Amino acid sequence: MRVLTTALALSASMASAECPAGQDVFMSCQIEGRQTVLSVCLGPELATYSYGPKGGPAELTLSEPLTSLEYTPWPGVGRAIWEEVAFTNGPYRYTVSAGFDRMFGDETEADHPTPYFGGVIVQRDDAVLAELTCDRRLTNFGAFGGDPIYEAKTAAGQEWDSREGVWRDGSE
Repeated sequence: MRVLTTALALSASMASAECPAGQDVFMSCQIEGRQTVLSVCLGPELATYSYGPKGGPAELTLSEPLTSLEYTPWPGVGRAIWEEVAFTNGPYRYTVSAGFDRMFGDETEADHPTPYFGGVIVQRDDAVLAELTCDRRLTNFGAFGGDPIYEAKTAAGQEWDSREGVWRDGSE
């Protein structure tokens, strides 16, 4: 079940692309070079994508049950720890990525003052319409450390196939 909510129907809690009541930040950021904000919020059963002007109501809000949300967990390798979620609205697809660069050895926060990153790729069918990058100074990757999407999917009987990069029904 996909739900598209127009700006007119948004509650005051969604202003500035903030999380709806009962949901926590998966990721949020201000888009580089723009006065717009992007957020993905997670609740016990739903994920919400929101995009709109900084300080104003969201232009677009999409919600998806966690069990059917397209989700790619971090593969466990590399300097960057990242995750990706995708929301669809008819022929449009909004693929949101978020993560942070890990520090190694003697590196300190001074070596990585802006470790967080993210963005969204907007597609219509298979054509890329926009690739928006988060301003690293204004990015929050709040979900890492607990994994509510993974937990919801596995509780629903789904299994992550890391070789194929897809979620499968546990009975397959």
